[in-house]
Amino acid sequence: MNFIEMTFLTFTPIILPAHRVKLLQSHLMLCFTGFSRIASEIAKAKIDNLHHRELELKRMRGMVDEALLILQGEQSLDDFGVLLDLAWRYKRSLSDRVSTPEIDAIYEAAKKAGAIGGKILGAGGGGFLLLFARPEDHDAIREKLNYLIHVPFNFDNSGSKVVLYQPNGL
Repeated sequence: MNFIEMTFLTFTPIILPAHRVKLLQSHLMLCFTGFSRIASEIAKAKIDNLHHRELELKRMRGMVDEALLILQGEQSLDDFGVLLDLAWRYKRSLSDRVSTPEIDAIYEAAKKAGAIGGKILGAGGGGFLLLFARPEDHDAIREKLNYLIHVPFNFDNSGSKVVLYQPNGL
C-alpha cells in the first residue's frame, strides 16, 4: 500500500504489520456494479465544482491522516469503515454525477446487510464499489447483492501489472 500525496505527487509507503494488513483485507469486498460511464466527464464535473466544495475537500484530506492513524494503531477497524462511509458522502457532494440512484440503492442495500462503509472507486458514476464490512457479514452482503459481480482481490506490493481477460482462451 502507498499513500499518494497529490501536492508534489510523492509516494510514501504505509508500513503496517502483516496482521493488520490481513485484517484490513478481510474486511474489504469489491463488487462490479455493471454500470459504465465516461469517467473523464464525471471528473470534469467534479473539477468544475471544486471552488464550491473547498470545505469538503479539506475535510477529505484530513480524513487521510485519520485513516492512517486507524490503520497503524490497534483500535477497531470498524472506525476505518465509518470513515470510509463519511468519505463517500463527501465525494458524492462534489458533483451530482458521482453517484446515481441505482448506485445509492446498491450502497444502502449493502449497509442494511451489514456493510459499515464503502465507496465507488475512480471518478464515480459506475464501475467498482468497494465495501467495508466485518468478515462475518460478507455472506449476507453477497446474498443481498447477488445480482452484482463480486471480485476477489488481494493487496499486492509489486506494482502495476497488465491483466488480460480472455474468456474464450483466445
